[in-house]
Amino acid sequence: MAGGHRWDVVFDHYAPEDERRRETLLALGNGVLLVRATAPWAAADGTHYPGTYRAGLYDRLTDRIEGEEAANESVPNLPNWLPLTFRIADGEGWFRFGRMELLDYRHALDMRHGLTCRMLRLRDASGRITRLRELRLVSMARPHLAALRLELTPENWSGAVAFHGGIDGGVANTNVASDRRHDGRHLTEQQGERAAPGLLLLRARTRQSRIGIGIATRTTLEAGATFATSAALPFGIAESLGATAWEGEALAVEKVAAIRCDLDGAADEPGTAALAELRAAPGFAALAVEQAAAWAPLRASIGLRAARAPLDRALGFHGFHLLQTASPHAAAMDAGFPARGWQEAYRGQIFWEDCLVLPFLELRFPATARAALLYRWRRLEAARQAARLLGYRGAMFPWRSARDGSEQTPRFQFNDLSGGWTRDHTHLERHVGAAIAQAAWRYVLASGDEAFLEAHGAELILEIARFWASIARHDPSTGRYHIRGVVGPDEYHLRYPGAAQPGIDDNAYTNVMAARSLTLAPAVLERLSPARRAALCRQLRLGTEELAGWDHISRRIALPFRQDGTIDQFAGFERLRPFDIGGFMAAHPGQRVDHVLAARGDSVDAYAVAKQADLLMLPHTLPHGELQRLLAHLGHAMDDTLLRRTLEVHLPHHMHDSSLSRAACAGALARLDPARSWSFFRHMLRSDPEQAASSSTAEGAHLGAMACAIDVLQRHYLGLRVQADALALDPAPPSQLGPVRMRFRCRFGMFELHWSGEALRLCGAPDNVATALVRYQGEERRLAPGATLEFPVTA
Repeated sequence: MAGGHRWDVVFDHYAPEDERRRETLLALGNGVLLVRATAPWAAADGTHYPGTYRAGLYDRLTDRIEGEEAANESVPNLPNWLPLTFRIADGEGWFRFGRMELLDYRHALDMRHGLTCRMLRLRDASGRITRLRELRLVSMARPHLAALRLELTPENWSGAVAFHGGIDGGVANTNVASDRRHDGRHLTEQQGERAAPGLLLLRARTRQSRIGIGIATRTTLEAGATFATSAALPFGIAESLGATAWEGEALAVEKVAAIRCDLDGAADEPGTAALAELRAAPGFAALAVEQAAAWAPLRASIGLRAARAPLDRALGFHGFHLLQTASPHAAAMDAGFPARGWQEAYRGQIFWEDCLVLPFLELRFPATARAALLYRWRRLEAARQAARLLGYRGAMFPWRSARDGSEQTPRFQFNDLSGGWTRDHTHLERHVGAAIAQAAWRYVLASGDEAFLEAHGAELILEIARFWASIARHDPSTGRYHIRGVVGPDEYHLRYPGAAQPGIDDNAYTNVMAARSLTLAPAVLERLSPARRAALCRQLRLGTEELAGWDHISRRIALPFRQDGTIDQFAGFERLRPFDIGGFMAAHPGQRVDHVLAARGDSVDAYAVAKQADLLMLPHTLPHGELQRLLAHLGHAMDDTLLRRTLEVHLPHHMHDSSLSRAACAGALARLDPARSWSFFRHMLRSDPEQAASSSTAEGAHLGAMACAIDVLQRHYLGLRVQADALALDPAPPSQLGPVRMRFRCRFGMFELHWSGEALRLCGAPDNVATALVRYQGEERRLAPGATLEFPVTA
């Protein structure tokens, strides 16, 4: 392939059935824009799906379902700037897949330079053989630019050739099959114009949010165009260029796009801003040099290397995709971190994956981690209002968030098997607030960003704690507090069998994390400066009596226990009917349990089967020892033996129909069952890149799972935690892990952690300003700048 490049992910043949997934895996982004890796001559046709998306740009459309109006807010597919194809003067028409015989095909990603390359050899009906080579980038140096370079080389012919390209504004959101029953046309007022030969502009506007969009493209032929024509289309603008191609010589055409919108805050309207930026943009070669320079420090900051090649490749791939969404450009935006990236999966909305990706970001890109938390803080008033509407106090964050922080969980979901609509009650996943509080506190400890805690984080955490104290209901007969009518991470159990109202009671994960949120309150207040503490308590009207109530509730929240003494997933889960997961998977491969049962007139609510890890999220989220201390705070003793028995009870119930499920299992089992933990971890590493993975990858990458894989490595296998006064190490590396290096920065400086396979070494950077306190399994040692500590690890 291209000289000077190492291609990290390579597909060496064309596979129509797999192209949409590959277009996700090789998509390019810079934290502001994301462009799917669709060929420039391909249209949305079931095999391919062009998509360009802008971070934080949402539009809300309303459908009528079951006699009710149902609004859905989505990241819209922007006008397609990619179209570019060719034809030989007396050939068979404009090239597309299937029009010529495909002799060779290769599509590859270079993560070091942020480039993709597609190479084809084609033979037409006249026997002429043509090579195509397309290079593409989405500029990390200039976040509103994307570009491609298409080289056409005749192998056994010379003659006239024409190129045809433009901007297509007649796009819609149709990549997710389950969303195609909804209105997906988010763009209106498309107007195309030819600003100059080779310079095209398309203006558009989103239908409901009324956000203006401007996309300008500059198309140039290196050899110079012999003719140029343009045409205004109903929803776009197109242009043709012509030249002479000579046998054995590459004829190159470049297309550079500038993509602007009203969210950019530019003084000019988006179309004018796009043209101005495009006129100042260099050619592809210069953009590629800038791209490599911009990506170099980002790749270095990931700081993860493994001696074993499969793990090393996976860690690099995961880090690359995370940075394409959470790049340093995201630090200046109010966009949050979408569960599946800036694509159409889950409509580009924000779930709790922003909290799950923070362990990766806070040790490498703290400004980006801060921005993700500020996205939540800026929507704190919306969360307060949501709580008030239900009679609660504090802040109740939505399960699915988008532009303004209101609840965006769809009211209905369509079941293809039954042919009917069902109500979606996953908005009752109140546990997202506890994840936000935990993430904010962990960020402060890791980064030392006391200014964030003073100005934003403390208020965020305290209002979440207030919500949990408000929703917990006291039972005088037991003296315990119950949290009723919620949905846990499992998501299959939305109500009790036959119940009229949705929700289940005392979900163990929700209740323990609620207690965790309440216990954070005194630590947060103690860390504030006296003046800020007093001012915040006045602002929130938070007094000693309320704080004492929080402390009392935090010690008395109920947990569901089974008859054998293990913790149950929620109150009553033990009484549900058994379910044969193996038999179901053999009879219904790739289908959802809830949909199959509903089509039969049955309900998953009646069965002891979980979509994904639920209770196991606890030992994954809370490091070794922390969960046991929190359970002791609640009045329950939990040693490793009882915890292992609890996990063994629940593991057989998991369908693992979420990419996060195996991540939770890998983390939860790291210390208790290393072999099984490693099995889950290996599955996580290959969940997106391998074709055997769920086809949902075609709709967007599983970024939460990618971040969780890194989290399992650094927080469970290497045992790294940043505490208020020390670095803590409590490793549990599986024997299959092999040597691993991890560079990170935190409040105490820059460090490198190295697992050799036998010992753990922690090295402090020479320019660290002070000695760091290090805790290792109860032992405290000091690490001076430039020094190294070594800890032997015994099984």
